[in-house]
Amino acid sequence: MALVGESGSGKTTLAKAMMGLLPGNAEIFGSVALGKTELIGLDEKSLNKIRWVRVAMVFQNGAINLNPLHHIIDQVAEPLIRHGRGNKIEARHRSEKILKQMGLRPEHSLRFPHELSGGEIQRVLLAMALIMDPEILILDEPTSALDPATKAFVAHVIRGVRNQGVSVLLITHDLDLVEKLADDLAVLYLGQIMEIMPARDLFLHPLHPYTWALGRSYPGMASLRDLGGIRGDAFYRIRHEHLQAADTAGPHTHVVGPGLFHEDHHPPPVGCLFQRRCTQAVKDCLLKDVQMINVGGHQVRCLRGGIANRIELEDVSKRYGKLTALYPTRLALHAGEVFCLVGETGSGKSTLAMIAAGVLPADQGRRFFDGRNMHECKRRSCQASVERIGVIYQNPLEAVSHRLTAFDIVAEPLRIQGVGKDLEQVRKRVKQALTDVRLPTEPAFFKRHPHELNMGAVQRLCIARALISEPLLLVADEPTSCLDPSVQAKVLKLLLNLQIEKGLTMLFVTHDIGVARKIGDRVGVMTAGTMVEIGPSARVLGSPLHPYTKFLIQSAGRETEGFSAGIPAPHTAGCPFAPRCNRAGAPCFSELPPLINLDGGCHMVRCFNP
Repeated sequence: MALVGESGSGKTTLAKAMMGLLPGNAEIFGSVALGKTELIGLDEKSLNKIRWVRVAMVFQNGAINLNPLHHIIDQVAEPLIRHGRGNKIEARHRSEKILKQMGLRPEHSLRFPHELSGGEIQRVLLAMALIMDPEILILDEPTSALDPATKAFVAHVIRGVRNQGVSVLLITHDLDLVEKLADDLAVLYLGQIMEIMPARDLFLHPLHPYTWALGRSYPGMASLRDLGGIRGDAFYRIRHEHLQAADTAGPHTHVVGPGLFHEDHHPPPVGCLFQRRCTQAVKDCLLKDVQMINVGGHQVRCLRGGIANRIELEDVSKRYGKLTALYPTRLALHAGEVFCLVGETGSGKSTLAMIAAGVLPADQGRRFFDGRNMHECKRRSCQASVERIGVIYQNPLEAVSHRLTAFDIVAEPLRIQGVGKDLEQVRKRVKQALTDVRLPTEPAFFKRHPHELNMGAVQRLCIARALISEPLLLVADEPTSCLDPSVQAKVLKLLLNLQIEKGLTMLFVTHDIGVARKIGDRVGVMTAGTMVEIGPSARVLGSPLHPYTKFLIQSAGRETEGFSAGIPAPHTAGCPFAPRCNRAGAPCFSELPPLINLDGGCHMVRCFNP
């Protein structure tokens, strides 16, 4: 069983509670049962009969857990001597043997802790924990601050003891280690379990937004995109009692952190602990207590039953006369993700994106935003949803009126939505939007017109305008295509930071595979109005299944070996890439392949020969 969570989430506290090692001022509730033995309430003498013998722990922070005045071999032998498993000579002999198994040479055994490296110290601690052949091994960050080779050795040791029937609790920040070693995974946040799941589902099928955010924050070897992160910060909780106000009297828990100042008259907080940082929180998440529920083999603490979809498109299509710009397409964007649409010019990317944003009406199909059918609801009832969608158009100079000042460009959505009557409030929100995109907020800049600014500044104005309504969904259509590389890098970093800190869902249209590789959580590949592959960016761009995806990746690297040249043509039957594909068979020209679901549905490809 692996236990993961940010620093301060309570992982080590839980492990020490199991070992009976919390300080005297700790109040412990509940039960810790080792077989039929209840550990909570046991005296120190009884606990010492269990520690090392039945339950052993490798503590965090390496050398600080060893006595600097004693040789290594004597410290490894100490549990044997304390529990009467032989005299000093016998204990030292067994210690030499297990230290050798841990990859340490005989001369290491007579050294002091300060004479060993961090990796060698970790091997010593493992030897000490395993020397009594315990039933349960608790490992607290066993691979932190270790080099890859030593990490691999520690993983080998863990796998070995597990195969011998030892139960392991693995506390770690190393999510690759979790996926390789663990059967099950528990996710802890501010002292509360948020999800319990099969470890194999960690990266592909998490259900809690916090679990998903941890995965996108991890710099794994399989990851292609830049680190995602989680908006805001988690600090700690305090439990206290108000004596001054009758309506808040009684003990309750209060979350403490930046901007969350304690007040004497606040109501007892309820609801999800993660809701302030969540990308899909709704009003009930703050007002209702959240219980664990069973969903698809997971236990998850979420009122929405798992990661929700921000927008869903069901079989949407678009025609212009005889030209079909978009064939019936299904697409769902998860709350808080960056989804990249890639493909050649004319593949239907912008058409699909503008239908998602509500800028273009679909000829057929349905569009849902936060579960609401946007084609059926009346304009007034849909207005609140419409205002939560921001759009960044492809050409910034064509997307703004040159008659408007910088201030009026950014304030335009507020005035269209009828919230621009309070001039002071409008001015405040415009200043905040300009600050968010790193543009000046002095009066002189407010009065400048687009032709007085460089392209990068105009693009930032467009981003500020898209963000001023505090959208939940941001549709960005080639927002960096007309920028030079240095400005492009700054704008992309700006967008990603804003996406994380504001919890935005982003649909990002680009023809640049390199950009999609760096920013996308998932990628959809389009050609001739058809989605041919969709899935996690690491899978789609790292191990493409559709020949067209491979063609795009090779084209980005200036290689198209094995593919026919030519301009993609609209198709009437069959796979749109068939005329240029080196693997096309007869069915590819006469029948459109179905979408094949792989990896439990997270990776889909439309191909007869993937």
